[in-house]
Amino acid sequence: MMQKVLQTIQRYRMLSPGDKVVVGLSGGADSVALLRILKELQDSPLNIRLFAAHVNHGIRGEHAREDASFAQDLCDKWGIPFFLEEVDIPALARSMGLSEEEVGRQIRYGFFHEVAEKINANKIATAHHKNDQAETILHNLIRGTGMQGLTGMPAVSDGILIRPLLELTKQQIMEYLALHKLSYQEDATNKDSTYTRNRIRNQLIPALESDFNPDIVDGLVRMSGILRDEEDFLSDYTKELYGKYAKPYTEKIIFDLRSFDSCHLAIQKRLVRLVLRELRGNLDDVSSSHVEAVIKLAAGSRTGSQTTIPGSAKGALEVRVKVSYGALQFQLVELDMPLIYMEKSLDLPGQLMWEAPPMIITSERWNKNKGLVFSPQCIYIDEDKINGSLRLRNRKKGDRFQPLGMKGTKKLKDFFIDRKIPVDQRDSIPLLVDDENIIWVVGHHLSQNYRLTDSSENIVKISIQKF
Repeated sequence: MMQKVLQTIQRYRMLSPGDKVVVGLSGGADSVALLRILKELQDSPLNIRLFAAHVNHGIRGEHAREDASFAQDLCDKWGIPFFLEEVDIPALARSMGLSEEEVGRQIRYGFFHEVAEKINANKIATAHHKNDQAETILHNLIRGTGMQGLTGMPAVSDGILIRPLLELTKQQIMEYLALHKLSYQEDATNKDSTYTRNRIRNQLIPALESDFNPDIVDGLVRMSGILRDEEDFLSDYTKELYGKYAKPYTEKIIFDLRSFDSCHLAIQKRLVRLVLRELRGNLDDVSSSHVEAVIKLAAGSRTGSQTTIPGSAKGALEVRVKVSYGALQFQLVELDMPLIYMEKSLDLPGQLMWEAPPMIITSERWNKNKGLVFSPQCIYIDEDKINGSLRLRNRKKGDRFQPLGMKGTKKLKDFFIDRKIPVDQRDSIPLLVDDENIIWVVGHHLSQNYRLTDSSENIVKISIQKF
């Protein structure tokens, strides 16, 4: 078992000597096995340092608190630094209009990245295994997906997220735990058929194994490997053509129409998605019908014809696509107002949930003797300079503020331009304000008027947690 995991780590170059690794530890069977295996390998041959992160989702009441205590005790026993986050997932899911599954995943990964940033770790390890891979593929297939969805989860994502157990089956993990007499926590929600993944795990896969193919899990994983190789090739080929035929500008991308039309239909679709991702930053709310509309537009080749890719609920701006004298032009459209305007009050002390982009913002009174650690996620301001109440809102047309270090005010739009913040991201940057001024362009810049000075006595700490 240990050798198999080590081979997976080496095959995908998951870890290097000196790496700091945050392990997602739920307390369940899979994550306990992962932590124990990495613990056995950490000094030799890997030479890495381990940390554990646990999120209490607030879904299972006392059982969830027992999971957290179990994870804490296990880390204390094994000498592994432990980090805990407690969040009311059901409440957040209701406020965001999303499923508990989706919000829980966002919170979980957001916390893992937050811990990694805090301790300067460069890897995050999760306990996904071969059966999870099969479930993911079936889940994507049921919802409707292209080739990329059928490739499942990669062994390494974005160079930081690693899945060392991905080539092990659930049965192998359970045998390992039994062999080493390792205890773990049972999560009763794994049997709740309300969740789609649970129905796939507990009903669909067993039915496929008994009625169609007893090796369905291995078969799905083999298929995902084949498709991943082909997806990688097509992705690289599309990027090569993009570099050859596309002319990118600040807020638009222009294609030679004849070159675009000469590409195979499958590549045209990939090129359209690549261009939209480059301009918008993501493909949120972009459907196959939008892509088809662009393909149809290009095939018509009549100058002046155009179609529009709408913006998304998460803040991505719309893109106008038009044919113009032998060119296919994709133009990012900046709107005068955000796609969705939001404004929420922030108590002091207090906490609020911001939906787009999803984050939790917290305000608290602070004693400077505790230390001040400024970062893009944390600022400190003089409470005596706050005018009225604190609020969080989107930008408005004509917004101005006084950036830290400047004598006069500046248009917020000009600030964004100077900082080279892409147009499609500007509406999704929340602003911390009071009754008179912008205090903080969240994650970017503090106002000069609210900075701490030697005479500041009452300090407020404002921090954000993204997920």
